[in-house]
Amino acid sequence: MGRVYLARSEGGRTVAVKLILRQLAQDGEFRQRFAQEVAAARRVGGRWTAPVLDADTGAAMPWVATGYIPGPALSEVVGKDHGPLPDTSVRALASGLSQALEAIHSVGLVHRDLKPSNVLLTVDGPRVIDFGIARALDAHSAAGDVRTRTGAVVGSPGFMSPEQVRGEGVTAASDVFCLGAVLAYAATGRMPFGSAESGVHSLLYRIVQEEPDLVGVPPRLAGLVRACLIKDPAGRPSVAELVEATRDAEPTGAWLPGALLAQLGQRAARLLDAEVPASAHTPVPQQPHAALPYAPTAFQTPPPAPVPYPYPHPVPPSPSGGRSGGGGRVALIVLSVVVGLPVVGVFLLFMIGLLAGDEKPPEVREVAGAVPDAYLGAWEGVMKAGPEGEFQGRFDIVQGEKDTVVATVTYTLPHALCQDRAALLTADDEKIVLGEGSRTKSVPAGTKSCAKPSPEQTLKAQPDGTLLWETRGASTALKPAETSEAAVHPKFLGTWDLPTKPAVNSLRLTIKQGAVGEEVVTAIGAGSFEKCRWKGVLAGAHSDRLVLGPLTSSRSACPVRSSMVITPAGEGKLYVDRADRPEDARQEELHRYQP
Repeated sequence: MGRVYLARSEGGRTVAVKLILRQLAQDGEFRQRFAQEVAAARRVGGRWTAPVLDADTGAAMPWVATGYIPGPALSEVVGKDHGPLPDTSVRALASGLSQALEAIHSVGLVHRDLKPSNVLLTVDGPRVIDFGIARALDAHSAAGDVRTRTGAVVGSPGFMSPEQVRGEGVTAASDVFCLGAVLAYAATGRMPFGSAESGVHSLLYRIVQEEPDLVGVPPRLAGLVRACLIKDPAGRPSVAELVEATRDAEPTGAWLPGALLAQLGQRAARLLDAEVPASAHTPVPQQPHAALPYAPTAFQTPPPAPVPYPYPHPVPPSPSGGRSGGGGRVALIVLSVVVGLPVVGVFLLFMIGLLAGDEKPPEVREVAGAVPDAYLGAWEGVMKAGPEGEFQGRFDIVQGEKDTVVATVTYTLPHALCQDRAALLTADDEKIVLGEGSRTKSVPAGTKSCAKPSPEQTLKAQPDGTLLWETRGASTALKPAETSEAAVHPKFLGTWDLPTKPAVNSLRLTIKQGAVGEEVVTAIGAGSFEKCRWKGVLAGAHSDRLVLGPLTSSRSACPVRSSMVITPAGEGKLYVDRADRPEDARQEELHRYQP
């Protein structure tokens, strides 16, 4: 999806800078997905991942800068240099990766491509890189600018879950399966379902149908690895259970073999000794930060002398298959932006995947008024405006330019769900302003409870990470939504009974998987309403609750049922909070249907 450069600030910190390929940057859908991934990745950070230091997803050539991780990939260590790790190291690896997944899942991301080449080993533990990238690449195959077709499989053969192979929606449980495959590889040097030498289709068949080969996995690890590799996602341990099970093996001190630790020290020394080639120095612009360009500048110059780069991130080969070649031109890309650091100059330390041959440098153009990264993603809050009183509000904001649609706004009222799309009027670091939206959905259809879309809505980023929403004299704080990639958490799926008094109001609800705005609930009534069939739209989803729009029926004799919020209530039970009930009698219990 891009080219990766090792960069160093004037202060001496090394960072990895990824620039999106030109053909992808020109794809509006990909640009939106990349912006959403960067916004989510900013919130991960932590000990077990590469922190996002800065990014500009609205630039002509979008880029993201992350902390540089001084360690080789697990695939390099096991596959080339050292072979399988000892069981103490694998248990420490299991502890570190479980905590990394916990951090990633906590902000609503599913990695979907956890494999040995995406796990880097450092002296103080493993690091997970490129989390969420698989989702950003849904619109393009890793091999080129090819649209993903319906039914296409996204992932890395050998380290995919059965549900990925089948092209189904994935949840956090998919990452658990991939973790089991990674641990088996670390312990044995083999993939648990074999290689792709006999064909990729045969490998994928074994993942779905056959048991893993765990011969050689130490007894202390075999049970944990086997549990991760259960075919049924519901049967696998949760990430929280894995964290607890490996708590005693956290990667502290000398968690890796001595020879590997010595190699890490030698390579770190090489990196510290590396000097920047004179031709790579870039004059620091003598102008205010606000005037700095938002996009990299391309120019022609001879290539600098190679500098050792101990741990290259995977990048596509150059068009000629090498770094430079007979008489070919080389485009060097210099970043004159702040990379999350208190300096205004970043210069290249080393180039990876230099653009060789006769390819012309990318065209650079300004993207006018793009949405700042701080506003991207999903946001939710309780609105206190209009005749309906309190109601749920949700804003899904994507990247875009002035006068383009950047927001989907969903309001969940007691007896109506209203959804609008709004264009961007203005954007700066202090606020973005959305123009009058267009109605895309109202439930029930044509309901008068949905007011006319607001002519203007203002969103202001706050120091505490919230957005202040203001319109028509009303305001509220919007918090980041914690919607997971599989919007409906598995604990809510299935059929549930809602017994009420009088029994005529009882319901049987079936909840299925779906995204916000899709119909995920069907319900049947009891008593005089036993012939009624209702459907409900998902208005918001989290690991600890669902927000559903009102239940509506195609039959006029079946009344509209109110919107509801569903939360866990222990094994086999859910709580349902119905908006049409008095405040002291709104919460009722749903019980798992037993046929």
